[in-house]
Amino acid sequence: MTINLNSLLKVIALTAATVIAPMASGAKKTSVAPELKEAREVRALINKVNNQWQSTHKPEMTPFWHNAAYHTGNMEAYHLTGNPDWLDYSTKWAEHNQWKGAKGNDRSKWKYNYGETPDHVLFGDWQICFQTYADLYNILPDDRRIRRAREVMEYEMSTPNNDYWWWADGLYMVMPVMTKLHKITGNKKYLDKLYDYVIVSDSLMYDTDTGLYFRDGRYVYPAHKSANGKKDFWARGDGWVFAGLAKVLKDLPAEYRHRQFFADKYKKMADAVVATQQPEGYWSRSMMDEEHAPGYETSGTAFFTYGLLWGINNGYLNDAKYLDAAKKGWNYLSKTAVQKDGSVGYVQPIGDRAIPGQVIDRSSVADFGVGAFLLAACEYVRYLEKNMNTDRAYWAGLAWQMAEPVLRNMSEGNLKKNMLVEVSPNWDGRNKGVTYMETFGRLMAGIAPWLSLPDDDTEEGAKRRQLREWALKSYANAVDPENPDYLLWRGHGQALVDAAYVAESFLRAYDALWMPLDDVTKHRYFEEFTQLRRVDPPYTNWVLFSSTIESFLAKAGAEYDEYRINSAIRKVEEWYTGDGWYADGPEFAFDYYSSYVFHPMYLETLQAMKDAKASTRIHYHNYYDRALKRTQKYSIVLERLISPEGTFPVFGRSIPYRMATMQPLALMAWYEKLPHGLTNGQVRGALTAVMHRMFDDKENFNESGFLTIGFSGRQPNIADWYTNNGSLYMTSLAFLPLGLPATHPFWTDAELPWTSKKAWSGQPFPKDHHWGDGAKIRDLW
Repeated sequence: MTINLNSLLKVIALTAATVIAPMASGAKKTSVAPELKEAREVRALINKVNNQWQSTHKPEMTPFWHNAAYHTGNMEAYHLTGNPDWLDYSTKWAEHNQWKGAKGNDRSKWKYNYGETPDHVLFGDWQICFQTYADLYNILPDDRRIRRAREVMEYEMSTPNNDYWWWADGLYMVMPVMTKLHKITGNKKYLDKLYDYVIVSDSLMYDTDTGLYFRDGRYVYPAHKSANGKKDFWARGDGWVFAGLAKVLKDLPAEYRHRQFFADKYKKMADAVVATQQPEGYWSRSMMDEEHAPGYETSGTAFFTYGLLWGINNGYLNDAKYLDAAKKGWNYLSKTAVQKDGSVGYVQPIGDRAIPGQVIDRSSVADFGVGAFLLAACEYVRYLEKNMNTDRAYWAGLAWQMAEPVLRNMSEGNLKKNMLVEVSPNWDGRNKGVTYMETFGRLMAGIAPWLSLPDDDTEEGAKRRQLREWALKSYANAVDPENPDYLLWRGHGQALVDAAYVAESFLRAYDALWMPLDDVTKHRYFEEFTQLRRVDPPYTNWVLFSSTIESFLAKAGAEYDEYRINSAIRKVEEWYTGDGWYADGPEFAFDYYSSYVFHPMYLETLQAMKDAKASTRIHYHNYYDRALKRTQKYSIVLERLISPEGTFPVFGRSIPYRMATMQPLALMAWYEKLPHGLTNGQVRGALTAVMHRMFDDKENFNESGFLTIGFSGRQPNIADWYTNNGSLYMTSLAFLPLGLPATHPFWTDAELPWTSKKAWSGQPFPKDHHWGDGAKIRDLW
């Protein structure tokens, strides 16, 4: 049974079909969805505006705030479009400034009050440039790109001062620097100081009643009032803060202890922003007093529009009022602010407040206004195109193709009856009933994140909801001894392996797939998982199957075997060979078991123990942080193994697991932990290319719709003695990024060349190097 791209996309039946239908040979032109038409118009406007700015302004400008704010927008436009000229523009700017802000070198003279001298190194207006330097570092890692940023910020954090952000603008200038550098370095001090500094900022200028910020201490009500005696909130000042909070939330780790503080602040501010919008869609310079400084203003409006759209796209702002406000803001930006020549007008000049009588017109342009416009426009494109991404449609179509026959049948108790089973020519004679447990457990471990996404009214959402309903019934049937599809939990050792994948699926979708199960089913899982302690795992990756099951039990609040978890951790540590590779036991084997088992199950064991708040000799947090770095390094290796043509080396046992080879790379994308040097666009492009090479027009599915034994098509000769076609559902483990929403940059950023493509076409590409393992971690007692 062959699988074809166009038929696959019809299966998923996404709105994207209006985009790709003309790709079929001889296809007639189809009507264009309104969202797609508007998205094309917005993309054209982005091109017009940014090209107009760059064609009339050389990149060799200072790194001071107004230029640097433009580059934050330019980098967003680059990620969305992949335009290499725009990347080159920001790179030239950074090179011109020697990857520095203020250039003073005598630390004893460094200041953070307002100033434009080389000694104002600690003043945030000279630090916003570090945002773009960090972005450029993530594309092409080179220590000199962030050396000065780290020197300045780490010196600043070493001082006892905590009032560095004494004006509202500074929260946009520097808050995202802290999160970006934390993401690169892993230094938790960036997050600690981020919170400390914001608390002081709040004490200086935050209005708890509205959730808005006065520009600085000079403008706090009632000492300062607007023309009509109201609180005077300056639109651009609050726009800086609102956009900065969106950027911070984008990069904050999910487990960050103060994340909710920032989320709550952002959402409260969003309500105040919506409440103060003018009917024409803009925000007046004095947000609560239009008469104070009447008329259009673009920079604050653009920042607010960006911040609202980001929250809508990322699930923070779900009420219709936010979308209405964002669309009104965009209507003003696109119809009024942008001029015929592509310039962005009605930008209030550099200042610190809403100034009565100040004239602002269509010729009032500024670099930071263009940057703010680009941020808003890019986020609007992400909103418009969320259901029209052809790569996502292809991935979702493949996932459906694999999952539908399994879950539809199993939910009805018919999997064993209807699955067309294939086994290795060298089959060892074990009970073929293991096939069904392998099929179900491995499939669910791969698609669990996808099924965790909230329901929506898209075609993909409908299919996802259907799969989830089938999956929940299948979970119940799997442990019901009276059901025909009760799995083969007992009587053999192989059950330990695939029970671990079932447990892994619960860990990956705890709220969506474990919590809805009824108490009887949960009790049955506890019983089946516990009885597997009868299996003595071989001295190999199997120790992680035990630890994954036991750590899930710990997270779920059941009795667990601490020894099976901690002994597995110690063994895995002994078997780490360096640079991301694990040996499968005492001897190193050149295969992909670091992909299939070691990296994901080791991380998930440690995370589950953290979630369980378990107190044992093992410091799970420290072990997790180190294991994560190893997985990031291994992800770099995997990405480099993908050829320009979308192939990767075929070696080692279990190669029919197909895409499971790429699981750690997919895992890092889903975790939003891709290492520097790997961008969303290049990783999605690389993985999609591999999927096309592996699945398109190949006999990967048999006549009953189940996977065939092979690597790229039907190739039964490569099967190992333990391989059945249920084993092959491991390939779903590369589909983890489907758990990211359709508006996530993984899906919306432009496809970019991956490392081998760059290397073999003469483009710059990141150097590779050894990654050290850090200090030894000792037991807690």
